[in-house]
This record gives sequence, C-alpha cells and structure tokens, in this order.
Amino acid sequence: MKKWLPFILLAALAAAAAFILFAPKGKPAPDFALQNLSGQTVTQAQLKGKVSLVNFWFPSCPGCVSEMPKLIQMSHDYQSRSPDFQIIGISMQVRSDPLPVVKQYVQTHQVPFTVLYDAEGRAGQAYNIVAAPTSFLVDKNGHIVKTFVGEPDFPSLYRQVDGLLAE
Repeated sequence: MKKWLPFILLAALAAAAAFILFAPKGKPAPDFALQNLSGQTVTQAQLKGKVSLVNFWFPSCPGCVSEMPKLIQMSHDYQSRSPDFQIIGISMQVRSDPLPVVKQYVQTHQVPFTVLYDAEGRAGQAYNIVAAPTSFLVDKNGHIVKTFVGEPDFPSLYRQVDGLLAE
C-alpha cells in the first residue's frame, strides 16, 4: 500500500487540478466572509459591480512570491485606468505563514490591494484550491470567467480584464 500512496496522491491532485481548470465558466464565485488585515470583514457580495482578480497565495510560496510584483504592478496600472477593477489577495493559512507574517510581507512589499486572511481555510475549500498561487477572474456580476493555476500570462490577463471592463 505504501508504494502506491504517491501514485494515489498524484492522481487525486491531478483530478482536483482538472476540476479547477475545466470547471464550468460563468458559475457564481463562492461566497466568503474574511477579515482584511485591519480586521474589517469583506464578503464576496461586496465584490459585485467590479471586475475582480481573486488571488490565493501565501508568503512562503515561491510561485506566489514570484508573481506578487506583477500583481502589485497590475494594481498600480489599473488604479489610474479604471476604478472598476480590483485585486483581492486571500492569504491561505499555513503553519509557516501566520497572520503576523502575512502582515509583515504586505507592509514590506507595499502591497496596494486588499489582502484577506483565510485563517480557517474555508474560502480555499469553497474555491477548491489545490495549489498556490491560484487566481480567479470574476466579472462584475460575480461570475468566474477564468481560473489560473500558477502565474497567469499577464499580457493576456490585461486584455481579458480590459474586455470585461468594456462590457
């Protein structure tokens, strides 16, 4: 049994990734209610009316750290282009990254967008997160348009956001 365990785990991970990648588009983004780093509650319902990029990450994740400067740049780019776009970072709770570590990372890197902390992992479960970083592009009506497991192709993402903003 022990020699089959890695294969079983790999198959389960592949199935979960396939579910995320090929889940029906246009389905409503899952509900969540999480606190931002100032202790205020933010809900999925509050995101409606804006195009949102919901990014699941954590500070000790190498892929997350690699994509963070690009997310920061995207946030700055759209601050001057459109008030109808927002990035929401949801930091997943992992042992190595408790809330104080997340706050320090956000402060040190001057993250300009809203960061929420998923202390109990409920938002991650609702979104079926199996790997970080994972991002969801959500339209103004709160429907998932695209899922990105790993770092997105940012030029393509900008075009997709522009298209959603023009609708």
